[in-house]
Amino acid sequence: MAFCACGGIIALWLGIGGCQPEGTVVRGPYPLWTQQGNRVEFPRDFRGRVLLVAFFYVQCPDICPMIAQRMLQIWQALPDTGGVQALMISFDPQRDSPERLRDFAQAHGLPEPGFVLLSGKPEVVEELTQLFGVVVQKTPTEFTDGGASYFFAHSDALFLVDGEGRIRRRYSGTEAPVAEVVRDVEQLRSEP
Repeated sequence: MAFCACGGIIALWLGIGGCQPEGTVVRGPYPLWTQQGNRVEFPRDFRGRVLLVAFFYVQCPDICPMIAQRMLQIWQALPDTGGVQALMISFDPQRDSPERLRDFAQAHGLPEPGFVLLSGKPEVVEELTQLFGVVVQKTPTEFTDGGASYFFAHSDALFLVDGEGRIRRRYSGTEAPVAEVVRDVEQLRSEP
């Protein structure tokens, strides 16, 4: 599992045990807010849709923008986006307000309503990252823009979740094979 840190990828590999969430059912409810400031319950408010889910934070200098672009490539490659939802969940609620989530979506060309950027209370987001097997570690930095001065080292992952809330696949967020993910999405959409 690759991790992101300020300035690049740290080649840190962890054992597989406990890190493979495939087959896990996300039950919730997990109260979150969207980039529009609306409250949603995850996964309840997205039931019946195939979900592309990634975890990120707005101030990420490298991996998160790459994950956003890969998700956008997958989205654009889908022959039909009906019944599909792309979700990016921030694990930095202290800084990632709805306005900042909106700015990130606009800066990366993530179309609404297909892409929903979310965050929530720290304990809710932490529970979700643990459920999905995403490792997040706060890393203080000496660089500052006058605000909170930290980055996160975190997993590079993209998840495919079926309409019942079951995590079906985990891919590299930055290197997910577009054609394979599209095929997997189409297969899930065709399941009864």
